[in-house]
Amino acid sequence: MSGPHKPRPPAPPDAVLPLTITSTTPTEEGCTACKAYTRLTGELLALTPDGVSTLGPWTWCDICIDTNDPDDRRPAHG
Repeated sequence: MSGPHKPRPPAPPDAVLPLTITSTTPTEEGCTACKAYTRLTGELLALTPDGVSTLGPWTWCDICIDTNDPDDRRPAHG
């Protein structure tokens, strides 16, 4: 049995969630890969109207990750 199709209702608009990603104050440590004292570590935080959530740790080493080299695609290490 076929009949006229009912048009689908329009999709609801996407929800807008105010979200800010920030970090705690980084601390300096010795790098586990290159052994230099050039590693920064911190925690990533998500700030929403409901509160603060910890997303997880981040690390960055000035020696191991060269931000001036576009071909350096090595991930941060922990």
